[in-house]
Formats: sequence, C-alpha cells, structure tokens
Amino acid sequence: MPSFRVVESNYDSRWWALIYDQWNEEGDRGHAHEREFQFYRRQLTGVSGPVLEAACGTGSILLRLAQLGCEISGFDISEAMLEVLRRKAKRLGQSNIAERVSRQDFVDFRYEKTFAAILVPASAFMMLTTQEAQLACLRNIRDHLAPGGRLLLDFYIPSLDNDLLPHCTPTPALEEFGDFIHPETGKEIAVTCKKVVDLGEQTEEYLWYFAHDGTTEEVPMSARWIYKEEFQLLLRLAGYSSWQLCGSHDGQPYVGDKEMGLTYWVVDR
Repeated sequence: MPSFRVVESNYDSRWWALIYDQWNEEGDRGHAHEREFQFYRRQLTGVSGPVLEAACGTGSILLRLAQLGCEISGFDISEAMLEVLRRKAKRLGQSNIAERVSRQDFVDFRYEKTFAAILVPASAFMMLTTQEAQLACLRNIRDHLAPGGRLLLDFYIPSLDNDLLPHCTPTPALEEFGDFIHPETGKEIAVTCKKVVDLGEQTEEYLWYFAHDGTTEEVPMSARWIYKEEFQLLLRLAGYSSWQLCGSHDGQPYVGDKEMGLTYWVVDR
C-alpha cells in the first residue's frame, strides 16, 4: 500500500521546486509566464539602478533579466526554490548569484540599499492572506524604493462563476493538476488538489497532493484574491499616490472580465 504523509510547510515545500519550472516555463502556464516576462522587460527598459524581485522562486524572470544586463537581486521564502535558481545560474555562467539572492520573507525583508524598481511577478502578492500582511508588505516595498522608483506587479482576479462559486463547499472534489517528471529519479510526479473558497474572507485554501514512487505527500497552501478598488485603497494606505493599471502585458486598458481577469500594475513611489 502506498504511504501517505502531510508536509507541514506551505510555499517552501520541496515539491514545488521539483515541478515549478516544468509547469511555469514549459507547461500549462508557459504562455502566461512569457507575457509576464515581456511586461517586466518592457517596464524596465531605460531604468537605471538596481532592481529587486520579491518571491523570485526558481529565477524564471530574474535570470532572464540578468542575462539582458539588468542589475537585479531577489529573495524567496523557499530555500528549495533558491537552490534550483542557483543551479540554473551556474549553467548560465552567472557566477555572482550567491551574493544577489537570499532567503527572506515577503513582509519583513531587509536590504541596506534602495532599488529603482521592485517586481512581484506571477500573482505572488496573493500569497499574503490578510490585509494586514498585504499592507505591511506594500509599506516595506515603498521603504526600499529609491525616490522615483517603481513597484511593478501582476495578479489575477478569479472568475466568480467559473472559479469561486464551484469551490464554495466543505467537501471539495479532487482535481487533476498535472503529471511531471522528478528531475532526480526520472519517475512521474502526479499532482492533484482540493480547493475550498471563502467568499467572505476572499481566501482560497488548497490541499495539494504529490504522488511519487509509491508515496503521496499532502501540502497545504493559502491565497487571497484582491479586487481592483481594494488594491487601490491598499496602495493609498501604504503611502503611494500614483499608479497605472493595465489589463494586459502590453499596456492595454483594464476593463474587467467575467472570466479570470489579469491585472498589471505600475506604481510610482
């Protein structure tokens, strides 16, 4: 009988590090990832000075920007993700990566310098599951921006009909996520999940199941979605006064969508 155990960690589970690039760069999310990269590349054109990526993960964006000559640093809560980043950097010949990436938390990260731009790609801001944490993060980012610096981020607004309402149940169904290859064993990692939505708290609670070589591990994860007007209020409370909202990576106006809505933000310090 296959064994089963629960992993206490959340975003820093080693399982995400094992499959993330297969999903984000090569798999179902590949097109979305490429659009995100083009947004950040475009917004950083002409920016002079150091750049910081919050929640940089495996370096899917950070390493590509570095190859283009961007003076970029990054942090992530997951040491397993950062280890993947370091291996990728070594293959690319980026030898100074150790001094540019660190393991830090979203809310209380610290640097002794300020940045011309700070990036928060891939809806990572939604991993902050309370307004208090969101506001603290935005204030901390502002403190780390140089005068005239910019916060650049993107996140999605889920569809009420197609995403949220079907998951308002205490007994969620098991959903297929995808099959991946373990980079060390070469064996399949089958990923499924259960999801429960709380409309009042605007939270999504996940239980992810990673099945590999006769063992299944359960990894919890939480996220909180943010509506357009709510995020603008958070920006005001955090001390920002000027921003631009786009509905696409290439600067098209945001008009909302009955399906999942994508938002791209350019926020001036």
